[in-house]
Amino acid sequence: MSFKIRNTIVLAVVFLLFAGAGGYYAFFHQPKQLKATQAEIDKIDRELVDFPQTVSLVEELTNRLADTRRRYDSRSKEIPPFDITSQTYAYMSRGIDEAGFTPQNGFIRFNMRYKGSKSFGAYGYNIYELTEGEGEFSNLYKFIYYLENGNRLYKINYITFENKEAVVGSESETRKWIAFSMELHAYFTSVAELSTSLAAKTLPVVAAPYDPFDPIILTAVPTTAPEDEINVQELEVKAVLPGKAFVLVRDELIVLHLGDKVWRGYVSRISPAESKVEFTVNDGGITRTIEKRIAFSKATRK
Repeated sequence: MSFKIRNTIVLAVVFLLFAGAGGYYAFFHQPKQLKATQAEIDKIDRELVDFPQTVSLVEELTNRLADTRRRYDSRSKEIPPFDITSQTYAYMSRGIDEAGFTPQNGFIRFNMRYKGSKSFGAYGYNIYELTEGEGEFSNLYKFIYYLENGNRLYKINYITFENKEAVVGSESETRKWIAFSMELHAYFTSVAELSTSLAAKTLPVVAAPYDPFDPIILTAVPTTAPEDEINVQELEVKAVLPGKAFVLVRDELIVLHLGDKVWRGYVSRISPAESKVEFTVNDGGITRTIEKRIAFSKATRK
């Protein structure tokens, strides 16, 4: 075999090898690479499309975490790991003290009864019923404010009110108070971190608002005046002069002028021509006029 033919064969074999390798790379290997690269490009495109939503979600979760931490750090409630009746009774006693019980400023009292307990996993509450409760509005308002804003977590499940009136003090004044009953839930939890609070602080002194239970017209009206008050029903008019009248009260002669105060009212008119004195009084919310005249006695002729 000549050198020329041998070289031709070698070149033909080399050409076939390169052509086969090139054909495999061009028709098999390269399409696979292009397909994998295109899949990676599509994935990156999807991630770029979802990126704003991901950033928004991360921002929302970050804000929620910050708000949760803020509320946790600023919470004023302490939830103990357990609740027993003596603890709640002591807490109620402090609430009565916060309500400002004094003989001058009013009162609040009730009976407390344990009704059971409910648990829900990591937390639960004991149920107490406050019955036969009585208190003046301002004291009851402060007591409820203490329950809602004190450092222990209590929930008033329901509460009922009834306005009460009675004449006291030797029939000389009307006492008004509120009869109430309520169901109270005292919470406890097994989460140890909730048993204390850095933000818990002493409650400020609060003033009670206007009493919505204060009746316009009383149903229990006193009938006896205090010792230092003039009862219009018991006085006798002895003389009437311009601008003043002489009246007898408890065997004592007193001079009344126009506008002078009497029990639950005042002198509203003095009429010498009619020998009478008019008084405007307020009987438990009802305003009326009472006339008192000189009682002239008739002489008997023999």
